[in-house]
Order: sequence, then C-alpha cells, then structure tokens
Amino acid sequence: MNQFILNYIKKHKYLIALLSVFNFLLTPIHIGLSDFNPAYVIVVNYTLVILGSSLIASKKIAKWTTYIIGFLTLIAIWLEFSDPSSRPILIYRLTFSFLLFACFCIVLIKQLLKIKEVNLQFILGPLLGFLYLGIIGGILFESIHLMNSNSFQLIDGYSGYSFYYFSFISITTVGYGDITPLTAPAQSLTLVMNIIGQFYLAIVIGVFVGKYINTK
Repeated sequence: MNQFILNYIKKHKYLIALLSVFNFLLTPIHIGLSDFNPAYVIVVNYTLVILGSSLIASKKIAKWTTYIIGFLTLIAIWLEFSDPSSRPILIYRLTFSFLLFACFCIVLIKQLLKIKEVNLQFILGPLLGFLYLGIIGGILFESIHLMNSNSFQLIDGYSGYSFYYFSFISITTVGYGDITPLTAPAQSLTLVMNIIGQFYLAIVIGVFVGKYINTK
C-alpha cells in the first residue's frame, strides 16, 4: 500500500506541486472564507508549497535544501506576524522567500531538461515554472517597495499580496492600471518582467513544438 502511494506521488509530482502553488495563490480567499488566524492559513499554504514543490527534486541534497530554506522562511513568516512593523524581519522573510523559489526554479529546470518526450510532466512543468516566475516577481516588487514606499501607486487597503498580483499582471502584460510603478527602479523591474513573461511563453512553445516533432 505504501509503495503504491509513493509510486502515485512520484507519477503525479508535477500535478501535486502545481496544485500546491495554485492553492498558495488563493490564500486571500482562504483567509476571507475561514475563521482561522491569517498566520495559520499562510503558514499551512506555504508548507504545502514546500512539500509539493520538493517532490520534483530527484536528489536528496536538493530536497533537504528546499526543506531547510522553507523552514527558515516559515520562521520568518511567524516572526513577521508577531512583529509586523519590524523591518529586519521583513528583509529576512523576503530574502529566504526569494532563495526558496529560486531553488524551486533551478530544480524544475534540471528536471525538465531530463524529459525526452512530450508527456503530462512536460506540459505541467513549464506552467509550474510560470507560477514560480510570478511569485519571484512579487517578492522583488515587494522588496522595491520596502526600499522606497513611494515606488508604487497602490490601492487603498493594499497588502503584501498586492505585489504578487501586480507581478502576474505584469508578466501576462494585462495591465489593469490599478497599481502603477512610479519610480525608475519599479518601472525598470516592471519592464523586465514584461519582457521575461513574453520570452518565457515563446521559448516554452518553441521547446514544446521541437520535442513534439522529434518524438514523431
């Protein structure tokens, strides 16, 4: 029975990781619908991302690296809720969050390079990478806001989640206009995210078509 579960998880590891990240992006909805402390909801969803994404790693050293960085990130989240006004804690949380998702991206790229044919894993992998890219962008936007609180024109009642929202509408070039970069660093990062988002899609489509032709 245990071996069956392990084989099932291994076979669907990309789907599990993808669902965990999607669940993480829906955290504000979970907070709004539940009566739990927001800290508990965020920590639980973040933990699911760490456990789900670590499944992609095939080597133990890579798995333990994500576990350790993830654990340090969770500590930072708890500390931030206990002292929201602490700038050092916020820097600590942003730093380890960036390292965590950068690590996930590296692990994902290494695994995708090993796939020789078009299958479900090859389809879900790039989609997962796109979500990682958006989250990393959100961390960078939040970091710029930390350095200069006038970097963005934000809506009333904004939260840290607003920067992740802005990151995704940047890489998809939607541009609703509700959040606007005002300073040169913020505008530069927005421009870079716009370009990366478009090139990412072009590269993924090109690689996908190439592998599909090779399999034929």
